Amino acid sequence: MQKLYIVGPVASGKTTLAREIARLWGITATEGDGIIHGIDPTANGGNTKRPEAERDALLSEILARPSWILEDTGRAYFEAAWKQADAVVLLVPPLPMRLFRIVRRWIRQKMELETCLYKPTWWMLKMMFHWTRNFYNGKDTLVTRLQPYDNKLIRLRTKREIAAFLVKYEHEKR
Repeated sequence: MQKLYIVGPVASGKTTLAREIARLWGITATEGDGIIHGIDPTANGGNTKRPEAERDALLSEILARPSWILEDTGRAYFEAAWKQADAVVLLVPPLPMRLFRIVRRWIRQKMELETCLYKPTWWMLKMMFHWTRNFYNGKDTLVTRLQPYDNKLIRLRTKREIAAFLVKYEHEKR
């Protein structure tokens, strides 16, 4: 694998897995939010959408690299990355774990112990729960949209499956 797209709902562990694989590969992992949004402390949410041309240029630059890791919640915008990826990893940990992670992350962000591209407001916390509900009831259509890539889709649900995936990859890298 040289090109990896990691996808999953909010608080599924995408960034953590991307960082670990990036460490193994010796490359940088890119968060989809950072392509779509730029930090803007003057904006209500703490960020602003990038102009389309800037966003497209950032994605094109990443996809032109010989190897890359991109993680996102499954926005349709990133389908070009799904197509080019050697593998698409779908993270779907148990719902109680994700709900705990959402709250823990939000508290850590409020305490400025964890950085983020948005302001950790009550509205943002509410939206994270909303997006979580949309994933689990299928309203976000992510699982359906991933079906054409089933031949390269790796589904990981538990910490044990993730650990085995990392061990297998690390062993293959040697």
